[in-house]
Amino acid sequence: MKRTLLIAPAVLLAFSLAGCTGGVQASPAANPAPTPPASSPATTADAAERVLAQAEEGQDLGNGRPTVSYDGLMVRRRVVVAVHTALDADIAGIRKRLDTAAAARGTALSAISPDVLEPAVLQQMVPEVIVALPSTATPDDGRIIVRAVTEEDTGKLGVKNFYVLPVLVHDLRFSVATANPAAVSAAVDREGIVSDALGNYSTVARGGQLSISYTGPLLGDETIESVREGISRQAHIPAAEVSVGPRSVSGTGVDMAAEPPWDAEQLEGQAIHPHTE
Repeated sequence: MKRTLLIAPAVLLAFSLAGCTGGVQASPAANPAPTPPASSPATTADAAERVLAQAEEGQDLGNGRPTVSYDGLMVRRRVVVAVHTALDADIAGIRKRLDTAAAARGTALSAISPDVLEPAVLQQMVPEVIVALPSTATPDDGRIIVRAVTEEDTGKLGVKNFYVLPVLVHDLRFSVATANPAAVSAAVDREGIVSDALGNYSTVARGGQLSISYTGPLLGDETIESVREGISRQAHIPAAEVSVGPRSVSGTGVDMAAEPPWDAEQLEGQAIHPHTE
């Protein structure tokens, strides 16, 4: 078991979710053998192109996802709000409306990479605005926030549709024991291999241990192994001594072997349209 913001008229409801979240916890190690690589996080504009390129190169995407055996508590379900916009949309204004509506309900939204969306979704649309709700949020929570936003004229901000979607995210922690965790952390950052693979991540260096935490799009096994190797190289230890585990041992994880393929019908009739005046 192991762990790297599509839109049509109004708000899309569905479940499936490269930002990072903080926190420092001891987590159990998991060291499976490497398998085919997954895509690395990318910018919003590149997400769809990368998915198509991978398919052309013959990469094993399985049911539209990378090969993921670092799962269980390392893979979590999240709800995202994805916004389909016009080319001249007021991105900052749209995000502000969403944050305001969420804050009024005691909820904080976090930015996340559009790569959390299924490849089949990204082939149809790549949102310029996508945010994740807290881990405890439900699709209904997302719809409530969106409907509050659509009470105002969001059409003038360039919104075409909102979608509330379920997604899967990797929620990982890489840990390594080292006499000088701060120096290893700095070396990892300088090399850039970990940042290339994960995009956004957070580090904690203290007590003889370096921890690197990541919450974002699912990472293929080979990508995770490359991160372990990058960390181990700077720590001057074997990659097997870099443990990979969940950021939290509470809650419910996902068994990727039992996870059904994305159903394209989840996009049907799920859009929530903005009100116009």
